Amino acid sequence: MRFLNHVNNTRPCRPRRILCVSKLTSLEYLRSQNADLDVDQILSRMKGEGLNPDDILAEHQRQIACEQNLISVLNKLDISFRITKRMGTASRYVNWADLVVTIGGDDMFLLASKLITNNTKPVCGINPNISKKNTFTVPSKYVADIESMFEKLYRGDYDTLMRSRIKTIMVGEGLFRRPFHIHEKSSRDRRPKVLTQSIQRKIEDSDFQPRERILPWLALNEVFIGEFLAARPITLLLDIEEQKSYKIRCSGMCICTGTGSRFWYKTINIQSAETVEKIVEIATGEKLSRQEIYKILNKYHQALIYSEEDLNMTYMIREMYHNSRCERNNCPSKQKCNKLSVKSFGFDAGIMIDGSISMPFNDGVVATFEIKPEYSLKTIVLT
Repeated sequence: MRFLNHVNNTRPCRPRRILCVSKLTSLEYLRSQNADLDVDQILSRMKGEGLNPDDILAEHQRQIACEQNLISVLNKLDISFRITKRMGTASRYVNWADLVVTIGGDDMFLLASKLITNNTKPVCGINPNISKKNTFTVPSKYVADIESMFEKLYRGDYDTLMRSRIKTIMVGEGLFRRPFHIHEKSSRDRRPKVLTQSIQRKIEDSDFQPRERILPWLALNEVFIGEFLAARPITLLLDIEEQKSYKIRCSGMCICTGTGSRFWYKTINIQSAETVEKIVEIATGEKLSRQEIYKILNKYHQALIYSEEDLNMTYMIREMYHNSRCERNNCPSKQKCNKLSVKSFGFDAGIMIDGSISMPFNDGVVATFEIKPEYSLKTIVLT
């Protein structure tokens, strides 16, 4: 396992071309959807729907102020830059840039990280909302003093964290349909119910389409596999590092990186104090104090987290059906590995990458997940 080296870099970072990818605020989105209304009318409508118009306006003002501050600093430093809120536009400039800077929270950073497909282009994030604690963005003190951030980069007074990412290779039919981008959908949009086989899908799954696809998006946190209808279980065939195979039935499967071990993976594995208390009582006959229980829980939850630079992924099976087949095969509910292949027996299933991009993953399709050093994301860390 490799850990972050906290010794300052000796090589200064002097970017000459910067791509700034900024979050689309709620107010900007609402204005784009309601061109016939002014700002006051939009805020009034949102208040009628139970939203706080002051929060919406404050978020917008913080975002715009941060954008203007960054633009002012870049002009002062004579750095060429492009600033955009559209991922399509950003994708055209990512190769041009020496550095990618995101303006927004962790979700914005995750989304923009999909643009970078190598381990050489650095990225850092600025979150205008200093009241929120974020994992990927620089400390909040730099929001009001962005120039000092670049001064540190120029001096080489920063660290780099090579966050491991998961590459997905799919084999099967229907791999080139348009993915489902969560960020493109509003809360009012609802995915249509799919409870029967679609003739249109059969047309799309033409024999002329390639049967293998390397997905262009690398997962920084996790990949999730499951049926779109949450109540429907899914059957999967797991091949772990080409050594052991297990056929399982479950509610879904999460495959995470070291970075992702701090997020959804940890949440899935969280145990309650009541569960620990009961297990210890059954196993030992002793009744622990509340303080002892929380001490055990804290040790267990901390043990789930591992280095962001670790070249292993960890899978976690949600609500696995413990039938005779699973017990006979001794299928582990979670395990670390470097490579994992999963065959789907799903009906209307999907692969979700970092909670933002979804691809169909139905009966007969095989997905292989792997981590290599060249897939890592070069993240700038400031203190």
